[in-house]
Amino acid sequence: MEKAYILINCDGGSERPVINQLKSLDDVKEVHGIFGIYDIIAKIESSEQEALKKIISGQIRNIDHVTSTLTLIDIGSDDEKPDLIPDVIPEEKKPLEPPDGEEFEEDDDDEDDFKQKKKKKYKSVYKKRYRE
Repeated sequence: MEKAYILINCDGGSERPVINQLKSLDDVKEVHGIFGIYDIIAKIESSEQEALKKIISGQIRNIDHVTSTLTLIDIGSDDEKPDLIPDVIPEEKKPLEPPDGEEFEEDDDDEDDFKQKKKKKYKSVYKKRYRE
């Protein structure tokens, strides 16, 4: 079952008659008046997407006082459609592992050396600014 949501603009004050006409269409399942940029939202369902196009362009857009529409096609839920992004990571994209199951050793000396250099730099800057 194909679904679409139609956001509809209509002439001011003509929302109620447009809603009533939409409710009389067979494929229109829900209609609601809304506040915001659009005046009405309608949900339509049909067996084929081609039929949705005919309903929108042939019936809904031809209703008196409808000035513009915006159509949102429903792509379905996870249960209905296949995954767009596969759950499997290709072998060449997997993260590297250490050779022979060995763990990488972290070198703390580099970090300590960096901290010492940083500390010396801050001391020299402090001395220059405040002349200890």
